[in-house]
Amino acid sequence: MMEEAGQYKTQDAETEGEITPPPSVDDVDDLSLKKVDTQQRGASSTKKVWFGLIAVLAIAAIAVALGVLLFSKGDDDNEASDSVSNPSDRTSAPTLDRTSAPISDRTSAPTLDLSDMEAMAKVVLPGVDISDHLNQSTPQYRALEWLTYHDSRNLTIQDDSIELLERFSLATLYFARGEYGDGKEWLSSQSHCTWHWRTTCDENGRVVYLNFYDEQVPYWTDGVFRLPPEIGNFRNARSVDFMGNLWEGSIPTEIGLLTSVTSLTLSYNHFEGTLPTEILNLNDLNYLSVGSNQLVGTIPSEIGEMKQLQYLDFLENTVSGTLPTEIGKMKQLAHLDLRENNLSGTIPSEIGHLQQLTHLRLSRNIGLTGTVPMEVGQLELIRRAYFQSTSLTGGLDDLVFCKNQDSAYGFSLEADCEITCECCTKCCARNGTCVDI
Repeated sequence: MMEEAGQYKTQDAETEGEITPPPSVDDVDDLSLKKVDTQQRGASSTKKVWFGLIAVLAIAAIAVALGVLLFSKGDDDNEASDSVSNPSDRTSAPTLDRTSAPISDRTSAPTLDLSDMEAMAKVVLPGVDISDHLNQSTPQYRALEWLTYHDSRNLTIQDDSIELLERFSLATLYFARGEYGDGKEWLSSQSHCTWHWRTTCDENGRVVYLNFYDEQVPYWTDGVFRLPPEIGNFRNARSVDFMGNLWEGSIPTEIGLLTSVTSLTLSYNHFEGTLPTEILNLNDLNYLSVGSNQLVGTIPSEIGEMKQLQYLDFLENTVSGTLPTEIGKMKQLAHLDLRENNLSGTIPSEIGHLQQLTHLRLSRNIGLTGTVPMEVGQLELIRRAYFQSTSLTGGLDDLVFCKNQDSAYGFSLEADCEITCECCTKCCARNGTCVDI
């Protein structure tokens, strides 16, 4: 160690070319101690650096974790805020304020806040207690719910009340038919005048022709289909045709509210009950067909007040009683079809007052008795007259209208074979079998 110390030179001495004296033993010991101390301090400093790095990384990790949590919470708050402030972004959100949106699944539909529906009901169901339609299966409730919450046309109670009323009434009709729309644009955002291809409106957007001729609800559609009373809301309609729709139940009395109607066809359905007397108040009606139903009762005497009526069809029902004499007041009547009913008594001579009559069909009323009145035989315009399958007697040879058998318009006179009738075109047995004469 002394040798190593003796060879020790300082940098300054080497520079100047001088040899410095070797350090003493005490100096060497001091140097050794300083070296050891320097090494210990370096090791301690290294440890401090590592601890510092670990602490920094730990703090950074904690900061990142807190940032992620705060960011995630912020997103949730934003989504919640958006769902409240932007209801239009929700696929099932209504345009009107309510506590919960109705859904199509009636078995799990939430309880609705009915305030909006009640406000709409005051327009489309005036004078009707909404509690009468709280059954969610009724067509009225479903139409009202649709109009209030789901109609993309977004009409409000401040809009045209007649448009609202007719839109609601057609929607009710749609639901009453088991949501069968014959492939047309029912419940679209367009005007209700475009929903059905044979429904026509005037220039003011009011329904004037409501034509569902021969549109039967498909057999695979379950349910009982009743013509809803909202049919009476089409106050501007001039023609209403539901022939062959297979409606059931009674004819709604509200049909008497169609004060503008001139043609009303309800034939070939399953209507029951009696003909509503309200129909008799339709003063402009010139065409009434309720044939091929299951109507009962009698022909009311008030029918004579329908002075404009030209066509009256009661074919194939179970109407009973006698023919009212007031029928002779219907001076415009040209077509009278009462076949296949349960009429009884005699043919009133007042029918002879119907100078415009061209078709008189009374066949298959086994209860009709007596003879054909002479006054009826004087009707010169008769082209079709059916008296077979009745209990009438006598002869028809003196009928003035027999001369019409050579008319270019065609002529047909049918009676039972027991009746003398040289001008008859067919002779019929009591069982209904007819042969040409």
